Amino acid sequence: MKIQLRFLWILLAGIFLNACQKFNQIDNSSTVKTPYVLYIGGFNGTLHKTNDALYFNTLFPTDNSCVRQIVVADTNLLYLKQNFYFSKDDGKSFKRSNDHPIGFMDLFYKYYLPNSSLYDQVEKRVYLVTNNALEYSTDLGENFSVETNFDTPPAGPPTSITQQNNGLLYLMIDSANQYKKSGTGQWTQVLQTSADRLPTDTTTWYIAHTHDTLIAIDFNGKAGVWYSTNEGTDWFACGGQPKNRKILFGNEAYGSGTFFIGFDSAGLYRLDGTTFNATSAGIPWYAKVSYVEGKRVVYRTDVTRYYMFAATDQGLFISETNGFDWKLLRSGNYSTLK
Repeated sequence: MKIQLRFLWILLAGIFLNACQKFNQIDNSSTVKTPYVLYIGGFNGTLHKTNDALYFNTLFPTDNSCVRQIVVADTNLLYLKQNFYFSKDDGKSFKRSNDHPIGFMDLFYKYYLPNSSLYDQVEKRVYLVTNNALEYSTDLGENFSVETNFDTPPAGPPTSITQQNNGLLYLMIDSANQYKKSGTGQWTQVLQTSADRLPTDTTTWYIAHTHDTLIAIDFNGKAGVWYSTNEGTDWFACGGQPKNRKILFGNEAYGSGTFFIGFDSAGLYRLDGTTFNATSAGIPWYAKVSYVEGKRVVYRTDVTRYYMFAATDQGLFISETNGFDWKLLRSGNYSTLK
């Protein structure tokens, strides 16, 4: 009898220990080793931050001044409204830079040209397109000076700036005037060929890139989207996108290698080769799609996953299928991502 009771106690202890081990097991497939940081700007001026798409930290409240771009320059967090603001403490407090104001194309509808700023990690310079000139900062966005290092003075104020994967900087003035800069060299004017050049009957162009290919976009959609593989010397039209619809942004989402453009009430499109295809399943057709950003998560098993986020005036959307379909993640009125 004593032997039977002792065996029973041993059996129960084994079951209890096994249950505890199962309860305390760590699921390595869902434990994050390398998280991401996503910054979210709003049409109403809000600025949020999340590391897991579950909890959102508010860095700046509603002030009805649209956040048009977010830039990370080393340890400084910068955001652009009609003025430029910088934070040295990860968004706990912001101060205004000494930059010049940046206008909106239509403040009522909160339309603006994207790609107004970037951080060149090679030169450690923050560039900013203003109403009057190209400006630069050598102290991570605190103070700006007017750029004068041009081989030929620009014919007017620039609209946008981009940097290819190979480091080439490219500045858009209008369809007939662009400049490029390599390394610490001078801004030199780009000479387009007479045959393959951008249309000149519209003045709303802004510049973007995918890998080492330049992308020129007509904001109003009249001329659509064009590409150049030789630093802006020759330009060719992309196919597939709707015409005469405002193109609110163009960018390559991190980790995907895919270039996206977003429209006001005409959906989201991805560039396949030289042709755009609709890729906005799950996003309302009437949404203003204003930015797409990609983020990477590495789990303890070294499995890597990429997530896409789309900022719209109908909410923040997420995709786990490289942007082929979307689901609503958070309600709100969002204008940009980083």
